[in-house]
Amino acid sequence: MFSGQSSVPSLLSVLILFLACILGCKATAPAPSWTKTKLLAQNEDHPSKIIVDGPFIYFVTGAGTVAAKNEGTNNIKRISLKDGAASVLVKGGEHFPSDALAVDEKFLYWSDGGTILRVPKTGGESEAVVSDAPGSPAEMVVDSENIYWLIWSGGEKPHPVPVMFAPKKGGAAKQLAPPQTGANGICLDGDSVYWTTPGGIKKAPKTGGEATFVFENPAQWPTIGLISDAENFYYAQMNNKGHSALMKLSKKGGAPTQIAPAINHTFEFVADDTSIYYFDDEPGGGMIGTVALRKVSKSGGDPVMLDHGQPGWVKYIAVDKTQVYFTDIGNVYSLPK
Repeated sequence: MFSGQSSVPSLLSVLILFLACILGCKATAPAPSWTKTKLLAQNEDHPSKIIVDGPFIYFVTGAGTVAAKNEGTNNIKRISLKDGAASVLVKGGEHFPSDALAVDEKFLYWSDGGTILRVPKTGGESEAVVSDAPGSPAEMVVDSENIYWLIWSGGEKPHPVPVMFAPKKGGAAKQLAPPQTGANGICLDGDSVYWTTPGGIKKAPKTGGEATFVFENPAQWPTIGLISDAENFYYAQMNNKGHSALMKLSKKGGAPTQIAPAINHTFEFVADDTSIYYFDDEPGGGMIGTVALRKVSKSGGDPVMLDHGQPGWVKYIAVDKTQVYFTDIGNVYSLPK
C-alpha cells in the first residue's frame, strides 16, 4: 500500500468477504494495488488520456461530464517531472475536454468534440485550430504540417466514419480517407497515415486519397489498436475466445509474429526504442480482479511484470526514457521501466 494509506479494509472489500461467507465460498483477499509505483497526483476527477513530453506530463480530467463542469474539474492538467508541481493548463469551463491529446514543439492539441484547439505548453490561452471537426475526435496525432484524427464511431454497433485531417495553423477539416468501420490506433510515418479496422491495417497518403490494406487480417476476429516505429507495426489480434495477443508486423511485409501471448486490447499500449508496454488481465486476481502492467521486448521473449493492481478506470499509458506513466480512477502514477 502507499505510505499514509489507511490499512482499514474498504467497505467494498468487507462486503465481498461477507458475501463470500454467505455463499460458502473461500474468499480471496484483494491483491495489493500498484505497490511499486510513485504517486504523482491523487484525488483527481477521473484522470484519463496521459501523454509525456520532455519535462512535463499532461492529462485530462473530468470524464466529459456535466458534474465535472459544475465542479470545475473538466480540465487538462500538467505535472512537472522536475519538482512534481501540478497545475491546470486548460481550465475547461464551458468546454468538455475529450481524451484525445497530441503535442508538437510548442503546443498541446486538445478537443472538446466538434472543435480542436491548441494551447502553448508553457501556458496561456487556447485557440481554436479546427472549428468544423465532424463528430468527436477519439484519437489524434500531428506532424509538422497537419493534425490527423479518428472520429468516435459509437459503442457496441459502430458506424463508418471518415479519417480526417486539417492544417495545424488553422483551416477547414478535410476527409483523408472515406468512411471506415471500427477505425482505431492512428499513427504516422513520413508519407502515410495508418490505422486498424477489424479487417486489418490500412493506410492512406497524408495528402488524402484511397485507403488500402497494408495487412489484411485472415481471421474473422478483429485486429485492434496500432502503434509503429521505423521498421514495424504492433497491434492486438483477437481470437475466437475474445482474448488478444500482441503482434508485430514488418513494414517490409511478410507474416506477423506474436511477441506476447496476451494483452488487454481495451487498454492503450505504447513503445520505446526496445520494448512495448501494455496491460494484461492477471489470473487469480480475486473477485475484484487485477491487471498487470507488463513490458516485452520488441523482438519477443518472456514478458516482464512491472506492477499489478486494481483495474478501476485503468486504460491510458505513456512512456519516456526512464519511466512509465498511467492513470486510474483518481490517481496518476509513475514507475521505472
